[in-house]
Amino acid sequence: MRALLVAVAVLLFPSTAFALPPDPPVTPLTPADGAVGATNPEGFVVTYACPAYGIYESGDFTFYGGPKDYSVSLSTAPDAGADGRLLGSIVAVRGNLQASGTCSAVVGSGAEPRPQVTPGTYYWQVWRLCTGCATGYEVGPVRTLTLRSPIKPRLTLPARVYGGYPALIGVTAAGAPDGTGLALERQTGATWTRVGTVTLLGGRAEAVVTLPRGRQTLRATLQIGTQAIASDGQPLIVTAARRWTTAKAEGAYRGAGVRFKVTDRGRRLRVFRAAVRACPGRLAKLNLVKVAPDGSFVAARGGLRVRGTIRGRKATGRVELAAGTCLSAQAFSARHR
Repeated sequence: MRALLVAVAVLLFPSTAFALPPDPPVTPLTPADGAVGATNPEGFVVTYACPAYGIYESGDFTFYGGPKDYSVSLSTAPDAGADGRLLGSIVAVRGNLQASGTCSAVVGSGAEPRPQVTPGTYYWQVWRLCTGCATGYEVGPVRTLTLRSPIKPRLTLPARVYGGYPALIGVTAAGAPDGTGLALERQTGATWTRVGTVTLLGGRAEAVVTLPRGRQTLRATLQIGTQAIASDGQPLIVTAARRWTTAKAEGAYRGAGVRFKVTDRGRRLRVFRAAVRACPGRLAKLNLVKVAPDGSFVAARGGLRVRGTIRGRKATGRVELAAGTCLSAQAFSARHR
C-alpha cells in the first residue's frame, strides 16, 4: 500500500517533490566495528536502530518508512557503489523489530561457501529505502567483522606403527565443511614436514602415511577461509620392523571376489585383486603390498585403499574405492588355498 501511495504521489505532484528534512541517522549497534566473533552455522546476529523516518515527501504529503524498510548487507570488500551501498553483497537480509526503535537480523547464507562458517574479514552495512532521496537509499557506516573458526582437528593414532610401513592415522575436525583439505605433518627439528593429505567428509578422514622409526610428533593442519588451523602435536613411537608372525602364511589366497598371494616369508602381498560389488565391472588391483610384522597391511593408490590383517592362514580386511561416480567400501575375507 505504501509503495502504491508513493507511486500515486509521484504522478500527482511530479514537480513538487523535494529533498527530505534530516531524519534519524542509519545507525548500526552491535557488533562493534572491528569485532572478532566465532563462525556459526546458524549465522551471526547484528543489531541496529530502526526508527520511523520520512521515506518520501511531496507537497503536503509525507510518507514514512519503518523497520521493514531497513536491510543489512554483507560483503567481502568495503567498496561502495554510487548509491552508497556495499558492492558485491553476498548477503542482504531484513531484520525484525525487537524493541522500540531497535531491530536485529541474523546474517547468513545457504549457498556455498557459506560466509557464516568461513573464517575471514567481512564488511556489513545497514541501509534503508528512501524514495525521496537522490540515490533511492540512505546508508549507515560500513563496519568490519572478523570471523574465526573454533574448529580444532584431532588425531587418532594406532596402537602400533612400524618404521617404513604404511599406517592409517584417523583425523576428526567436527564442524569443518565437507571437502576441506587436511594435511598430516611430522615435526622435523623446528619445522613441520607434510607426510600425507586427505579430504574431510562429515568432519572425518583417514590418512595413509609412512614414517621412519623412532619417536615422532604428528599434527593435522587445515585451511578454512583465511584461517590456518593446526591440531596439537601428538607423540608417537614408531617401532622397528622385526619378528614377523606371518612366515607360514605364504601361498595363494581366495575369497568371494578377492584373490592374492602372500610371498617373501609372509612379508609381501602380491597381485591383490578384488571385484567391486558397488561398481559392476570395476576391479580393484594392487601389485605389491607390504605386510607388517604383526600381519597388518595398508596400501593406497589413487582412489583405492586396502587394509587388512593376516592371522594364521586367513586374511580379513576392507577395500575402499573412490573413482568418478563410484564410491564403494566393502569387507573381504580370504583363506589360503
